[in-house]
Amino acid sequence: MNNSHAFWNRSGGTPPRGICRYPGKAVFFFVLRLVLHAVLLGVILIHPAVTVGFDRNFIVLFILCPLEALIAFLPAPKGRLKYKFIAALLPVLAVSLALVTLPFSAFDALLFDAPLLYPLAAGFFTFIFTLLLFHYPRWGKLAALEPFLLAFLCFRILRFSRASEEIAAKSEWITPFVLVWTVLTFLLYSAVVYSCLYPAGSGMNRREGLAAGLGIAALGLIMTFLPVDFARNGIITNLLENRADEMSKPSDYEWNIEKEGGAGRNGRKTVPGDEDAEHGLRELSEYDWPGQGDGKGKGKGKRKGDGAGSGQDVQYTVMVVASQMEPVYMGNEFMGLFDSFDGFQLTPDDPLNSLATMRRLLTTWVDTKPAPRRGRVFQEVFSLSTLSQNFLPYRPVELEPTVLSQGSGPLKFIHRVRSFIYDGDPLSLSAALFTRPLGDSEKAALSLYLEAPLREEDRLVFAEYLSGALEYADSAEYVGTIAAILRSFGDFQYNITDDEDASVPALTRFLTDTKEGDCVQFAHTAALLGRMAGIPSRVVTGFLVADSLQTKAHRRGLAALRSQIKALQDFPLRDLFLVTSAHAHAWPQFYVPDYGWLDFEATQFALPPMGFGDGNARDVIIPRIEENPSPARAFPWGAVGRVLALLGGAGLVVAYAVRYGRECFLRALAARGGRKGAQALYLLLLARLAADGKPIKPASKTASEYAGLFLSSDPCLTDFAALYSEIRWRYFDDPSELAARFKALREAYRRVIKALTRRGARFLMVRAFSLRGLFYL
Repeated sequence: MNNSHAFWNRSGGTPPRGICRYPGKAVFFFVLRLVLHAVLLGVILIHPAVTVGFDRNFIVLFILCPLEALIAFLPAPKGRLKYKFIAALLPVLAVSLALVTLPFSAFDALLFDAPLLYPLAAGFFTFIFTLLLFHYPRWGKLAALEPFLLAFLCFRILRFSRASEEIAAKSEWITPFVLVWTVLTFLLYSAVVYSCLYPAGSGMNRREGLAAGLGIAALGLIMTFLPVDFARNGIITNLLENRADEMSKPSDYEWNIEKEGGAGRNGRKTVPGDEDAEHGLRELSEYDWPGQGDGKGKGKGKRKGDGAGSGQDVQYTVMVVASQMEPVYMGNEFMGLFDSFDGFQLTPDDPLNSLATMRRLLTTWVDTKPAPRRGRVFQEVFSLSTLSQNFLPYRPVELEPTVLSQGSGPLKFIHRVRSFIYDGDPLSLSAALFTRPLGDSEKAALSLYLEAPLREEDRLVFAEYLSGALEYADSAEYVGTIAAILRSFGDFQYNITDDEDASVPALTRFLTDTKEGDCVQFAHTAALLGRMAGIPSRVVTGFLVADSLQTKAHRRGLAALRSQIKALQDFPLRDLFLVTSAHAHAWPQFYVPDYGWLDFEATQFALPPMGFGDGNARDVIIPRIEENPSPARAFPWGAVGRVLALLGGAGLVVAYAVRYGRECFLRALAARGGRKGAQALYLLLLARLAADGKPIKPASKTASEYAGLFLSSDPCLTDFAALYSEIRWRYFDDPSELAARFKALREAYRRVIKALTRRGARFLMVRAFSLRGLFYL
């Protein structure tokens, strides 16, 4: 007997049968089977919905079952099967008798309700299935039930995950993994069963290695790109239709911090507003919270970042921001490109735009490029948001991964960004502190932000306005020019409107006709005038966080949310800001030498808004975080089906790409001739015959044996096999003789294809879509 059977010979056992004829391969699949069991048991152990104590369940799952599997896998003592059954029965009886006095736990309900039957059944089925699978393949087909058993356990775990509101919230992070692992375990386990029942040879062949690699890669891709909320266990209060209009007034929460009127904490003025405007505070259940909009701020053609639906008489909560300084200009769209008609556009290669939309960061992003820090302070800004986008105070230096917040209703995204924020009013930079003009190297580096390719008639309009604005400037210095542009809006009316047109014709009408607009028109006009004055400029959209925008209703809303949301209780109330849809904003950024990009407020000198033109004159709507448990949502079969369909479609695309790519490669290799060309032609012939429905050649058969065993009636294949064997194994002294043999091989290949290929449109379609040729990979 050969060396591959040495282990069984030394053990005194009977000759191995089934896959155990190939010990290396048998050990590999036995270990893989144990790993699949271990991962599932690990999920059970850490799952918040299932309690596995160090008693009956722990002993049965982690000791008895692996021991029974090992006894079944190893050769029978003294070559007699009865000794193996005795060896397997002893630990089952011992564990059953030992556990009969232990308390019955809730986990037993996963499979059985009888405390004594559970260890007996688990040990018995583990032993029998392992024995049949690895030693008796004739009866081992019963082991095909095992993948379904594991899938059933996963399904029960998912059912347990929805036992209550608390359990659903705690298990939300593990539910997507269980869903994906159910599919992958079923496929991998089925592959193990198939390989054990139909072993092709010793060792893991290329097909099995490729299948394992693809399975691991698929798991990695799924867990990387699967949306974090694709299988949420969210709880709803009832199954009735949403009632978004049914709002209630919150309880009276005390607020002991008086409003700081006028400018902000650092003396900087922000948007004008009507401090006497009266408005209320209302609550809306988190389960009735309307759609969350796109949250992209005030940009041309954008919704105004409402974050929670639209409405002319209300302002919905978008985020709660924690910061020790204010105002904070939090941007997520940075517009540097300029079009002669459409005006300012997103800068596609600006890393800030990519960073703002980046989701599911794996590690903390860190800016490694040095930047001017004169007048800037290091500040961490925390936000609990309804929006998944990142909103960045300039200039960001660290951005932590987005975290999902539990128990905070629609405010479910936690963002943390650390930035060097300019601490002060940029208009206070006097000529005594700042005199340097823009250098030539800076002009070259910032040339994109100096471009203003206007049509001649538009250029005349803006040039004339700029000339008038600078005529009465207090200073001809750099910052003095910016201040003159902003002060020129002193007789313009600022109102929050739905007009977000920032095209050049709209800005022209704003300057010469209406003199009334939203922050969009003010910001885009100021930035364009800055470029015409030789100052690098761009427009930023996002949200404005400022004390001047925090009214009594906002502060009462903050107190209400802070009392319900644990994540907000880590910050003092005076450092929290309630940001609503009315606080969506657009502003210009000007580049100031030695200071870098600074945020300027284009509306601060405009006339204050009137009526509902002031966003803060609208009622504030905050989410009410529900505390009562409610029925869970239905199982997301649609989401799971879409994921499986996507995986299946991607798998088919890859399979056909591999098939046709391999055939093209073999054709190119066969054109070179020689031994490698003959081998490529042989593999190409086998793939084409397989695609046509001909029998698959076993790996143990030679070309001649294959031709004689399956297709002896077709001498053309026999001729091809003889020529191939000669070229493959004979040594040719004369290269011309090898070339002549290869030419004859090609002729035999054509004859085989012509003789054995079935004709007709039906068989043409079968050949085109068949994947049987992948067997020869």
